[in-house]
Amino acid sequence: MYGSLNDKELWTKVIEGDKDALAFIYSRYFHSLFNYGTRFNTDESLVKDCIHDLFVGIWLGRERLSVTDNIKYYLMASLKRKIASHIQKNLLQKLFDNESMLSHFTGSHEDVIIGRQSDLELRQKLAKVMKKLPARQQEILYLRYYEGFDTKETAEIMSLSVNSTYVLLSKALNFLKKNSDKLLLLAGTSFYLVFGR
Repeated sequence: MYGSLNDKELWTKVIEGDKDALAFIYSRYFHSLFNYGTRFNTDESLVKDCIHDLFVGIWLGRERLSVTDNIKYYLMASLKRKIASHIQKNLLQKLFDNESMLSHFTGSHEDVIIGRQSDLELRQKLAKVMKKLPARQQEILYLRYYEGFDTKETAEIMSLSVNSTYVLLSKALNFLKKNSDKLLLLAGTSFYLVFGR
């Protein structure tokens, strides 16, 4: 039943007090939210708690919610803010900038991004190249090419201007193209072949 509804219709049901609609949304997006949340904090329990708190907050504040036509975007942006509120701002900045954040992004993250590539050699090469990218560039690639958010949505999730988002994405893609000959062959077609959904 709920699977046939578009995001606006489904969200409206939540606003109207349909608990099963919220449970459906939780079930549909938990995995994506958890994967995204663990990019910012390796404490899986904390991430799960934040997801739980997010949905409790949605339910308790449902009458004040605005209708959205992109539930996934709303949830991921909200989760990122919630995780940030659980740790000090300077610690969050360090998580983005230091090597531990970089290594965290390049563990299971690049496996997700390139996991559907059958060419093992390409996967290994891409994994090596991905490890050289700054964490913020890895995040923008994850949001754009794995989660499928458009530039404006990605900008809002990452708290960037649209122009800064274009610049950051361009830097990341240029770095990948310069450091992988096979990616150069794909550059004229689509990076979805590399990052795959």
